[in-house]
Amino acid sequence: MLSFIARSVLPIVTFVGLFTLVHAAVGPWGQCQCQPGQGPPNPTTPSNPTTTSTPGGPTVNIPRSTFTEINNFGPNPNNVRVWVYVPAKLAANPPILAAIHWCSGTALQMYNTNVFNTLAEQKGFIVIFPEAPASTHCWDVNTDATLHHDAGGDSLGIVSAIRWAITNLNGNRSRVYATGISSGAMMTNVLMGAYPDVFAAGSAVAGVPYSCYQGPNAWNTACAMGQLIKTPQEWGNAVRSGYPGYTGARPKMQFWHGTNDNVLYYQNFLEETKQWTNVHGVSQTPTNTVQNYPYAGWTRYDYGPNVMAISAQGVGHDIAYPATQIMEWFGL
Repeated sequence: MLSFIARSVLPIVTFVGLFTLVHAAVGPWGQCQCQPGQGPPNPTTPSNPTTTSTPGGPTVNIPRSTFTEINNFGPNPNNVRVWVYVPAKLAANPPILAAIHWCSGTALQMYNTNVFNTLAEQKGFIVIFPEAPASTHCWDVNTDATLHHDAGGDSLGIVSAIRWAITNLNGNRSRVYATGISSGAMMTNVLMGAYPDVFAAGSAVAGVPYSCYQGPNAWNTACAMGQLIKTPQEWGNAVRSGYPGYTGARPKMQFWHGTNDNVLYYQNFLEETKQWTNVHGVSQTPTNTVQNYPYAGWTRYDYGPNVMAISAQGVGHDIAYPATQIMEWFGL
């Protein structure tokens, strides 16, 4: 198990009056060092949805402000479990955010950061909390099925839950987002590549490029250590292969990485930059650079409006989750 030292979140967290930092020491694929506050009520026993007839609103009755498991939500070959959080004041045609846990984490641990439910209560969006079905609770980011549109794998289970929420909770299909930490960041990259028709934007914290782990094994040492080097065109072609024939808009992509990450090495940040600038057809020369964003020593690089990369100098894999800035990226 890894142990992590909490860093101050006062410069970032502005959405609660009481500031604390909850972080979990977890296995070798990832962790959560998040910025929670006073959240809604604690999780309760999952409830079964029932039909309602509210015109223009949800067609199922999910308990409000409650961590609720849903079942039978569509194609789910790997049996990904999914919980949904619907705030007390749900926006009309609400956005949907998938909050994806780290390796060895759970949906409940992601919920218990109190980051996403607190923001949902403020802003009225729906949160989807998926849980990896593997015994390690690491996400399937390596199989051909998960890397391809509607082909299977963990990614299809997550997307099926989102499609269910669009249909049954009147979710806004034009405002669907995903964010994750470590293994969850890897899955965020996978979702942006394989399902560009579903997502408007993603934000990956300490991840790797789409398809970097592709292969027969769940763990890929070469990728993790930053030894898988490709040209921008090769990385971009990998993304485009995730949904052959797709010609629509691509989701915006934001990624964060610590320069001292010794779990998923910093070179992966540079490879992500190659990949997503190529996907969006823009130069690898930043159009804008912001120093000390949002912490001293962190640097933000903008590559036009659709790609943003934040490098955290001197930070390891226990990088803080900057919720405020990520919600701004999503327009939430």
